[in-house]
Amino acid sequence: MVSYVSHPLLKENVIEKREYQENILRTAEKKNTLVVLPTGIGKTVVALLLCAKRLEKYPEEKVLILAPTRPLVAQHKKSFQNAMTLDEGDFKLITGTIKPEKRAEYYRKTKIIFSTPQTVENDLKEGRLSLKDFCLLVVDEAHRSVGNYSYTFIAKKYMLQAEHPLILALTASPGSDEEKIREICENLFIRAVEIRTEEDSDVKPYVKPVSIEIVRVSLPPELEKLRGKMKEVLKEKKERLKEYGIRFNTKRDLLQLQANLGKKAGQGEKSLFGILMVIADALKIWHALELLETQSTTALREYLERLQSTPQGRRLFKDERVKSVYFEVLGREEMHPKITKLKWIVENELKHAERILVFSHYRDNIEKLYEELNKVPGCRPCYLIGQAGEKGQTQKKQIETIKKFEEGEFNCLIGSPVSEEGLHIPSVDVGIFYDAVPSEIRLIQRRGRIGRVKLGKVIFLLLRGSRDEAYFYTALRKERKMKKVLKDMKKFGIRKTTLFDFR
Repeated sequence: MVSYVSHPLLKENVIEKREYQENILRTAEKKNTLVVLPTGIGKTVVALLLCAKRLEKYPEEKVLILAPTRPLVAQHKKSFQNAMTLDEGDFKLITGTIKPEKRAEYYRKTKIIFSTPQTVENDLKEGRLSLKDFCLLVVDEAHRSVGNYSYTFIAKKYMLQAEHPLILALTASPGSDEEKIREICENLFIRAVEIRTEEDSDVKPYVKPVSIEIVRVSLPPELEKLRGKMKEVLKEKKERLKEYGIRFNTKRDLLQLQANLGKKAGQGEKSLFGILMVIADALKIWHALELLETQSTTALREYLERLQSTPQGRRLFKDERVKSVYFEVLGREEMHPKITKLKWIVENELKHAERILVFSHYRDNIEKLYEELNKVPGCRPCYLIGQAGEKGQTQKKQIETIKKFEEGEFNCLIGSPVSEEGLHIPSVDVGIFYDAVPSEIRLIQRRGRIGRVKLGKVIFLLLRGSRDEAYFYTALRKERKMKKVLKDMKKFGIRKTTLFDFR
């Protein structure tokens, strides 16, 4: 029999009692806590329960809930309103679209404020907001709390200003790099880590099993030949950089080199310009290879067309191998084996699945997948992309697309990285990873979208001997490392004592 949380600030029979949430709450109400939970099993509920406890303890104070995007902030406001007994006027969503003087008024009068961090940072700097009487700060998608991101500034101001400070930081995945996790904890003044995985005994009863399937395909000989040409060009760029004493293994290495040397060149080291040109060429070839291996010949062709229209790209086209790759894909019908296999998978899965979510990283490829999936019997596809660029979708359009997907007008959603974090996407039966990602954060976020309500299936579509396979295993390894780092931090503690410990 299901039992529910009973609290004067919470509606009856709305929040189900769950052991792991109560265990986490015992820590979170005593000290600033980073909560790491798989997507879909109730990070928001932990925030709700803690909010109720804090407002009961400090009835004259307020709560600030932060999330990185407007749709996610609006989603949190809806969740809190649906669960709490407070009046409608006690909840307010504040973003930069509201006039500054009106925001200042809302900050003074509202009990629970939901906002984007950039808006709050600006209002703190302009003196429109003081955090003195806020008894709880909730930071969602807390893995963003690095560098100069607004969360860092807000947390520091909060700890300095608030009379009864308490921070709750939420994320499904802070990353596997221990230094980065410690930076997040330092920036948010975290004293305790609470991590749960699908394997933990107090979580297991609430997790719907998700089966994993790996489907591999191979490039046909004509595409293998094109890949060989581009690999030759990349190898030559690599050898050229070796002459300068520069070595790289990944695209990330190249980007880091470009950033570091670009900074030095900007300070007057003109001798670096030649090296930077080679790095820029290597990055372009790397990207072209990535599109060929993991996306489609259409995405590759469109990228090479754009390259040809720029001075830097035209420099690359002086290489006959690059030119021949372009002419090989120009005017050809799509022939990538992953697209053929994807159509076959979707057609078969739709025989017993209500909703399918296809993850694809590159926007050029998403349009091609949409076009191809429209040809699949019974498939009613739609797609979700970010706001940037001419063809970008506004947040209103994104929300409208998700609503239609939820209502069944569409049964297959093709999602760019915007679908991995933040936006609430309804329960999906099957998730297809059209391309693998080397990031454990994105892997966890993608996987967390599947099978929230009933049994789910995740299908990884991988090209043999390619970046796909390398990225797939890299992300799995990083995820294992992340869990170990966090469990060690939970067990052995996090950080050194600072002045804030004596507040």
